Amino acid sequence: MKKSSLLALVLSAGVLLTAGCAPVSSVPPQKKEGDVIVMRLAHINAMTDPKEKEAEKFKELLEKKTNGKVKVDIFGAGQLGDVNEIIEGLQIGTNEIVIEGFGTIPSYTKLSLLDLVPFMWRDRAHFDHVWGGPVGEQLMTDAGNQAGMKIFGPGYRGVRVTTSVKKFTNLEELKGLKIRVPADDMSVATWRALGTTPTPMAMTEVLTGIQQGTIEAQENPPLLSYNFGLADACKFVVKTNHRWSADVFLMNKGYFENLPPDIQKAVLEAGKEAGNYVSQINTDDESKAFDKWKEAGATIVEPDLKPFAEATKDVVHKQFPQLEEWVNRIKAAK
Repeated sequence: MKKSSLLALVLSAGVLLTAGCAPVSSVPPQKKEGDVIVMRLAHINAMTDPKEKEAEKFKELLEKKTNGKVKVDIFGAGQLGDVNEIIEGLQIGTNEIVIEGFGTIPSYTKLSLLDLVPFMWRDRAHFDHVWGGPVGEQLMTDAGNQAGMKIFGPGYRGVRVTTSVKKFTNLEELKGLKIRVPADDMSVATWRALGTTPTPMAMTEVLTGIQQGTIEAQENPPLLSYNFGLADACKFVVKTNHRWSADVFLMNKGYFENLPPDIQKAVLEAGKEAGNYVSQINTDDESKAFDKWKEAGATIVEPDLKPFAEATKDVVHKQFPQLEEWVNRIKAAK
């Protein structure tokens, strides 16, 4: 064979081989058992946590709505990894669904930081109206597009209050308070604007920190604070209500879009109903938590929050300007 003909043959074979190589897809393949689509749902909370009840309700609803075409396997209590690992699992296919706080995905979308904005919500009715209406739907769509996720089924996660060894009802009394805060820039900026001395610290170290005087207060949902044994050290629960959080369902966007339309519809419906279900559970648990604090001898304090909101109004404008438009939309929602 002539050299020119041999070269042409080799080049042609190379073109054919190259044309047959599809790019690696970022969409995890469907896991199936026969004709049944299997979805692994992961969360990191304890099996006694409301999140497990939400997962069980979602499983019940989706399997019923799809007449058994979908099977949901639940892996709670961090069985498939920590929060970062289960969210990464959506991309690599170790799990198909995650239930987590909207505020846990800032590395995928900065809109997640809206979950951390102080004094953005007027009250619980405002929170429910936004997340359950067109503003919340658009927020989940925009955040999902940025993150490569399908975000749906928002549910009330809880409001954060402050437990303290010192009583405060106004900014003057709050000034200089040594308070433990989560290790995020928004929390530190918020409490610094309120005149306190914020200290990021692991939650497991908080009780000892208060007992030793390293800190004098901390902020968290009331039940979580109680479950960490803080009623033994903090005799004041101040309803600062500075942050309201939502839990959401997360899926790989490409994976969701590759599902049959009837399955997509069932997934969204089940997520919405499960989100409403857990919202009521968390509302009831929150009310019971305040009763537990009272029984432990704590005083519940309800300050006028308008000065607190005024003191923190520039936190977003100065440090997180990319969130301003959305903050204004949420605050304006009626």
